[in-house]
Amino acid sequence: MSEAALGYVPSAAGAWTRRLHAILTTALVLGALALLARLAGDVILAAVPAAKPDFGFTGLRPSHTGVSFDGALAPGTRAVGATVDVALYDPAHAPLLAALHLLTWLPGMLAILLSLFWLVRITGRGTAGDRAFFSTGTVRDLRRIGAVLTLGSPAALALDFTAKTVAARMLTVDPRLVPGDIDVPVVTVLMGVGAFVAAEVIGRGLAMLDDLEGTI
Repeated sequence: MSEAALGYVPSAAGAWTRRLHAILTTALVLGALALLARLAGDVILAAVPAAKPDFGFTGLRPSHTGVSFDGALAPGTRAVGATVDVALYDPAHAPLLAALHLLTWLPGMLAILLSLFWLVRITGRGTAGDRAFFSTGTVRDLRRIGAVLTLGSPAALALDFTAKTVAARMLTVDPRLVPGDIDVPVVTVLMGVGAFVAAEVIGRGLAMLDDLEGTI
């Protein structure tokens, strides 16, 4: 006899959780591949000196640059400011530049990939059932995500700023105080706080469930 004849209807929440699990797993795999590709670029930067390299230290802004907008602006438009973002290379400091460039992106990317990994674990429990989904393991993983995002993001920002400052002093004259694009990680920190909140809600719910089952 079919499941429909027995009156069984598949859980919409379960189907949604499986789709979300598949999406997060795909994102984790693609993120890992992107990390390997960027690592390969830094290895090439360190190990393959060349007169015209394809890889350089990205995200730096020289203080003395000239930019021409001839033919690029509509009639009557005037450029009142311009910022040049460059990739610079010096074969004499290639290994050090590669190591510094690694610090500008690897810590932040690892924080995101770790968070994705724990989200995959959480949604994986969700595909096994509600009891596995709402568990101490989920609370623990949410707290790990919260810690990585709230603490790791500012740490990644500090490493990025330090690495770009050192590289700018090596490669440019009269470097700027802020040598490139440094975005304050407000969103990721708030996401980490949200993970802590979700962990607290689920943890209290589990405690209430234990108390309820103990009184029955």
